[in-house]
Amino acid sequence: MRTFATTLLVALLAGITSLSLTGCSPPGMTLDKVSGNITFDGQPVEEGRILFRAVEGDQRAFSGAIQNGRYELESLPGKMTVEITASRIIPGKFDESNPDEKVPMGEMYIPERYNSKTELTAEVPAGGAKDVNFTLTSE
Repeated sequence: MRTFATTLLVALLAGITSLSLTGCSPPGMTLDKVSGNITFDGQPVEEGRILFRAVEGDQRAFSGAIQNGRYELESLPGKMTVEITASRIIPGKFDESNPDEKVPMGEMYIPERYNSKTELTAEVPAGGAKDVNFTLTSE
C-alpha cells in the first residue's frame, strides 16, 4: 500500500514532467529566452518550478526549473501570469503509516498567491530578457 507521501511525490513528479513538456514549440514558432532570480523571504529558492502562462490567446504555458535561486525558460513574447512552486523536506517529520517504513515528509512552502492563485505577472519582450526577477515573501 502506498503512503500518502509517496502518492504525493508521484503526483508532483507527473505534474512537473507534463509542465516541462508544455514549453515545446511547434515548427516555425520562435521562442525567446527569459531568466532571472527567485528568492523567498530573502533566500534563494533552492529547487522548484516556474511557469509562464500567456494572458491572451490560447494561454499557452512555458515552464522551467529553478535551481539555486535561478531559472531559465523559453517563452513567446507578451504578458504572462507567473506561477512558482517549490517543496522541501520537513526536518524531523516522518510518515510512519506503513510498518517498518519511515518516509520523510515534505511541504509545499510557497504561498498559493504565487502559484494556484497567482498574483504574479511578467511582460516578456521580443528578444527575451535576462533579469525577470521575483522576490517572494511568506507575509
